[in-house]
Amino acid sequence: MTNKPKVWLDYDQDQLNDQYNQRILVPNANSYMERNHVESAEVRDLLTCQIDVPYGPSEFEKIDIFPAPPSANGKNPPVVIYFHGGAWTRWHKDHNSYQAKSFVGAGATFVSVNFALLPQVDMDELIRQCRAATAWVYKNAADFGADPERLYVAGHSSGGHEVGLLAVTDWERDWGLPADFIRGAVAASGMYDLEPVRLSSRNEYVKLDMGMTARNSAQRQIRDEMPPMIIAYGEGEQVEFRRQSMEFAAELRRRGHAVQEFDLPGLNHFDVAQQFDNPDGPLLKAFFAMMGLQDIQKER
Repeated sequence: MTNKPKVWLDYDQDQLNDQYNQRILVPNANSYMERNHVESAEVRDLLTCQIDVPYGPSEFEKIDIFPAPPSANGKNPPVVIYFHGGAWTRWHKDHNSYQAKSFVGAGATFVSVNFALLPQVDMDELIRQCRAATAWVYKNAADFGADPERLYVAGHSSGGHEVGLLAVTDWERDWGLPADFIRGAVAASGMYDLEPVRLSSRNEYVKLDMGMTARNSAQRQIRDEMPPMIIAYGEGEQVEFRRQSMEFAAELRRRGHAVQEFDLPGLNHFDVAQQFDNPDGPLLKAFFAMMGLQDIQKER
């Protein structure tokens, strides 16, 4: 029992800081990243791909494109845009090609996004770049053989946070694009209200003020029209991360939006990311069904 003052829910400051540090539960987290980096390099050698395609003016604004072939009836494949995690401060698209083999194998073009990290830019600019990448893919998908009318976004951890904001963006008002061009979104192990992040030790580098917190909290901006969403999290994640996902899914459901929720048994935070390369797991099975990809096992 602690007598320290509570700063968020029933957490004192040290407890809240720990809740937003998954590495306390997974001290070998870097081994996951090292494996992802090696496997991603192998996948870039194995699959046809376009590397370092610019979507914006800065050195950070680049994507890798892994095209899937047209379907048997000649239709262009759907396209999945993936946003990596790393607490907004770490990792790169080069660590996130490994997922492409599962998506391309199932018949979806896979796009891995790079963007500037904190503290090189602030949160507003990081999210602007994620939105710019999404808009670029929609405008250019047909040029690399994908179907812009079947565009989906996905991400893990801080990438899940970014996907939440992409799902609530007013694309018509702010970007001059069709309001519903994102056909579905998968957010895994994300954060959807940044107020506890602002109150935690993470804010030493995130540097959120109250306005930036509000602008970058998807749960505060749920629209009347939303794409179907899949929200996933692991049994072995920090309680706050699980709460964030559960409450976001519950609020979407309360407002009548289409949402599937997956509590993945036995998985820690970093295991959940690996599910984007597990076509036999419930997360990708649900995602492939969302995209209308059939006979997945036959495609592999």
